Amino acid sequence: MSQKEKRASHGRPSQAQGRSRREPLHDNYYYEEPPRRGRDPSGYGRDFEDISSTSSSSRRHNPPSQRTGKRKKKGRRTGLAVFCVFLVLVGFGAWYIFGYLLNGLTIKGIDKDKLGISGDVLSDGSIKNIALFGLDARENTDEGRSDALMILTVDNKHKKLKLTSILRDSEVSIEGYGQDKITHAYAYGGAELAIRTINQNFNLDIEDYVTVNFIQMAEIVDAFGGTRVNISYDEAMEINKNLDMLAQESADANIQESDFIYDEGDVLLNGNQAVAYARIRYLDGDDVRASRQQNVLKGLITQLKQLNKLQYPELIRKVVPMCETSLDFGDIMGLAPVMLSDFTTETLSIPSGEEAPEDGYTDEGAWVYVYDLEAASQHISRFLYEEDSPYYRQPEDSIGEE
Repeated sequence: MSQKEKRASHGRPSQAQGRSRREPLHDNYYYEEPPRRGRDPSGYGRDFEDISSTSSSSRRHNPPSQRTGKRKKKGRRTGLAVFCVFLVLVGFGAWYIFGYLLNGLTIKGIDKDKLGISGDVLSDGSIKNIALFGLDARENTDEGRSDALMILTVDNKHKKLKLTSILRDSEVSIEGYGQDKITHAYAYGGAELAIRTINQNFNLDIEDYVTVNFIQMAEIVDAFGGTRVNISYDEAMEINKNLDMLAQESADANIQESDFIYDEGDVLLNGNQAVAYARIRYLDGDDVRASRQQNVLKGLITQLKQLNKLQYPELIRKVVPMCETSLDFGDIMGLAPVMLSDFTTETLSIPSGEEAPEDGYTDEGAWVYVYDLEAASQHISRFLYEEDSPYYRQPEDSIGEE
């Protein structure tokens, strides 16, 4: 039975069945059917990789049994002083990290018992999944739809960073709101409901998130020194159109005449240009748009690899004020090993052709992607956990993964 037939036979939850009544999120952008590259399912998801110590001569010739009690007492005092100095240094180091590097970081705790993680979900302590939300909020506010929705996987087992994009128009079940676009979950219930929606629909174990407003994203890209991507001439023209829109939406964007570009090929985009590039929406399909967002992040990762490790603290200090997260200091330090290694980057976009996406519409008339969520869950599991996933395939048999 196709997805359309399933939907027709089961219907949607009615108000009488407990679906919370709400006003539709009116936004022409979200209600228009986006242009796509064709009906060939294979078109979806492409472009989406022994230090020893030796006693002094005098100590060797004065064994412990011959030393006076006074000398032993002095040794204990000296040891205590050294220990105190050590504690002061450790305390100073912690103060430096919290007070300097993480100054301005907004940390918001979430109830991890309410994140929709099932008891049989596959989990691995060496693989950390974090939800990344790019908000399409206007005027630099903290409210809005998660216009960019990705899962960042820090894989210490395979020394990889993985980016999984879930297209914002994917139709999923949102607890308390019935069937709707996944992008709306953040607007309805913030990060907690958005994470719960991802976990429940794709059988994941996400417990933490990082949220960035698109306006703030420009500052982050500038802190990295830009992001290098390959753009077409048509994309350059769309970037310029979006720069005009950004200038109208927010004075904080601070669009300059020099931001407008007319080149194609390999280009180092500054913050404003990168945001305008990531928001291209009318040139082609939403899957390509998601791949552009991935390209921005991959470009930042490339910039990071080119930095000297001694430059990391200053970069962290610049970036953290633009982020909201549930990660605490211990969590952040736990991500360090793979970041300091020679890691590789891989990407996946859902849905791909494997999930057989179809056209659909919500009760309010918004266009959505309708696809097999169980197949998507297995695809993501295979991508994240590789040989440990029960759905793992040999690389030559994988579909839609790069």
